[in-house]
Amino acid sequence: MHFYSILERKQVKNMMVKYELKRIFTKRMNRLLLAVAVIIGVVMSVFAVTSSRYVDSSGAGHETPDAVRRLVEDKNQWKGKLTGDVIAQIVADRQKIAGEYQDDNVPDTVWGERIQSYTDIADMVDSILGGDEEYMPGALLGITLDQAKDIYSIREQYIEQLIQKYGDTPEKQEFLRKQYEKADTPFYYEASDSWNTMLLYATTYGIILVVLIGFLAAGIFSDEFSLRADSVFFSCRYGRSRAVRSKILTGLLMATVIYWAGMALLSGISFAVMGVSGFGTTYQIQYPYSIYNISVGQEYLILLLCGYIASLLSASVAMLVSAKTHSANIAVCIPFILFCVSPFIGRALPFGTFFQLTPDQLLNILNSAKYPYIYQIGSVVFRQIPFIMLFYTLVAAVFLPVIYQCFRRYGMKRSAPVLHPKQDRKGNLLMKGNRMKI
Repeated sequence: MHFYSILERKQVKNMMVKYELKRIFTKRMNRLLLAVAVIIGVVMSVFAVTSSRYVDSSGAGHETPDAVRRLVEDKNQWKGKLTGDVIAQIVADRQKIAGEYQDDNVPDTVWGERIQSYTDIADMVDSILGGDEEYMPGALLGITLDQAKDIYSIREQYIEQLIQKYGDTPEKQEFLRKQYEKADTPFYYEASDSWNTMLLYATTYGIILVVLIGFLAAGIFSDEFSLRADSVFFSCRYGRSRAVRSKILTGLLMATVIYWAGMALLSGISFAVMGVSGFGTTYQIQYPYSIYNISVGQEYLILLLCGYIASLLSASVAMLVSAKTHSANIAVCIPFILFCVSPFIGRALPFGTFFQLTPDQLLNILNSAKYPYIYQIGSVVFRQIPFIMLFYTLVAAVFLPVIYQCFRRYGMKRSAPVLHPKQDRKGNLLMKGNRMKI
């Protein structure tokens, strides 16, 4: 009997979740927004696969869908470890071309035959020489070949300066030093143009999906009140328990399905056309002074995971606000403010540290990974990205029982105390605090 009761409860729960999902996806407005999101995903995929420009040996430029694959093939002649000798070879060729032509007058044929293939590596050298300034275009033209061979030693010298600048406590300095030591040199290179492009487009599309999820989640609880069915819903046997849990589960399931389906659509179309070369490319080739010892492909996976955490947070916040206010209009605004308006406020106000840890940073991983944002509580030092990932996962999880408690005793009133009426001289019945006349 106990087994059948458990099975029955699971069946009832599944039916409730299916019913709530059906309510979400059968609304005309919601279906329209989902269709728009799908169209945006496809359009952004088209933009992504045509955003690269390849110049062939004759100097003709191509911006067709196959341009990125041809560009990657050209760059991958330098695939492998970027030793000092390899970098010196590239610097020597670039300096020779600069001596023959002015930068603005380099023929397209020379660009296509020689410069195009090592632009990523040349940019890395310029970034290393720029130190804390990040990037100094053309800096490699002013160094000797011996300095080019010793480029990683130059990087280590600048790292010591950065440790002193950003490490205002001994604990922070030790933490930074350990993080920088984790990056192996020489760096491993493989053309990663497809991943670099998708980092930009996935960030933008992630914001769209997170706001959409907040909009859909806002109506899960508020619908009962807008339809004036709350008194019936919450007076049912399981209205304040299983039904509420089913609504919460529906919000999480909806956020999961929409986010990962959207990202799968964008990534699937784009990578199918552009290829996946460069997944293992060292991230420091793009940003030599980053404290994250990851590859370019791993950064993309972290970006997707952070976007998913933002989606769960958006859904939980929207459900909580709608549960408290009984209004979808107010609930819709909160995710939009958190993820779209907050970045602009952060730029205008002088509270940089605070706005480095706000929810919108979950969708700003592309920029956050560049800089050595570290924080200290007591003797514990931690980085920005791991902290916001853990913190907002916990926040989204904590909101769920709060939502449940909002309706746990909804509609239940305390029993009125039994009062003993008394009569006054005129025969009126008196109750405590009130006067009743017969």
